[in-house]
Amino acid sequence: MNENSKVNSTDVVLTKNDSSTKAINNGIELLGGISRFIQKEDKIFIKINLRAPNGFPVNASMDSLRALIILCKEAGAKEICVGGFPDYDVKTNTLSNALGLKSYLGKLGVELIYLDDQITSPFSTVDVNGKNIEYPTRVLEADKLIMLNQVSVDPLFKFTLSLLNSYSLVSSKSQKIEKIIRSGKDYLLLDQYRQDLISNILDVFSIKKPCLVINDLFYFLEGAGPFIYKDSNLIRTGLVVSGSDALAVDLITLNLLKIDLLSSDILLEARNRGLGITNASEISLKGEILDANKLTVNFSVNKLSDITINNTYLQKGRICSGCFKNAYYLLNFMKTHLTKDLKYIRNQSMLLGENPPEPDTVENLIIFGDCAIESTKNRDFRYIQKPKKDNFSKKLQSKIQKDTSSQKEPVERKLKEKINKSIVELPGCPPDIHMSLKIILKYYGKAQAPNLSFYNALLNQFNEKESEKLTEKTGDVSDV
Repeated sequence: MNENSKVNSTDVVLTKNDSSTKAINNGIELLGGISRFIQKEDKIFIKINLRAPNGFPVNASMDSLRALIILCKEAGAKEICVGGFPDYDVKTNTLSNALGLKSYLGKLGVELIYLDDQITSPFSTVDVNGKNIEYPTRVLEADKLIMLNQVSVDPLFKFTLSLLNSYSLVSSKSQKIEKIIRSGKDYLLLDQYRQDLISNILDVFSIKKPCLVINDLFYFLEGAGPFIYKDSNLIRTGLVVSGSDALAVDLITLNLLKIDLLSSDILLEARNRGLGITNASEISLKGEILDANKLTVNFSVNKLSDITINNTYLQKGRICSGCFKNAYYLLNFMKTHLTKDLKYIRNQSMLLGENPPEPDTVENLIIFGDCAIESTKNRDFRYIQKPKKDNFSKKLQSKIQKDTSSQKEPVERKLKEKINKSIVELPGCPPDIHMSLKIILKYYGKAQAPNLSFYNALLNQFNEKESEKLTEKTGDVSDV
């Protein structure tokens, strides 16, 4: 690696300890010490996980981060910055206020960078494989980039590799995958969304490779994760994987979690691009013995039907990875946070993907994603046939005039077709989670969805605070 030629990139260290601080320190010591990575007067950017206000282990462990910062200071770093883009357009300031992150880092003499504030953190346009990627200038100008990756389960890639961590160096807007149909290719059959996602992740990673990568598994969130859903479980492994080559570190982490390289399409594509070491025989593993520390963990379910929710029934057609991922998050959110709401909602069905099966009822139908919306436009469930009386008033008049002793004539009836208004459409490929929750709340209302109403109010409160702060800076909130 050009930025760190002193370091043997084939070295990967597996450490285990009762203290996360000691696990981090011991790992770097076995790699030759922090001075092999950081020189005096270096400007350092530490990329951490910033995902949601839930806190650790969704975000980085503060103990691990503190240990790394102290080491960088001991090496004589001139400046240390910490940052990353949160998921789903949550503002860095919102997370900082909820977690006390800015004040915590300030006491350590470290600056929290608000990458989503383009006034204080501008972007540079970088061309990668013909793509113009907006990349944080502060990261580009840093002498060294360090990746501190909190590992937890991931619904698409089994777990959060360091490669995924690097992807949140760009904004959610830049991470968005545009649906592009290639001529003669089946978008869903090839799972083009996943291919495009992997391509974009590797493009961002290649812009500035880290000099040091730490996969922190000291605590590991298994099961439903990674946002501490109802079926999640926190386990303490005491393990940390460290090295200078991100792919080598991710490969050893794969093996530690009993996953084969051939099962990781993102690492295989990274190997095809020559972005790092993916041959285990070329890696010099130090520290703990790998086979003696392999972990058996519960990963995220790979079938949406395995997420059982009260009074909710799924009908799924062919679906891309993007819609699978966001449907996974939406369903787990409902199961975790809308338990009370689902008691009020007696029955609802969610239709996903292309050509989903017919729902059992025509009441409370949630149509998730563009594929489901488009492929069900002419389905019977979109219309309700109700019997109506034909010319009821005229017949009633005629009856009154007739002899009361005459036999009653049957009232003629015919079927009247009406548009089914018990349908909620969640557009997008994939649909935005926060927008989907707002649409569902609008459909059910506060009375039927009190918990969802409370959650939405919290989000609005955060957004209002951010809008007010932006107004103070620019006088304009048109971009919010």
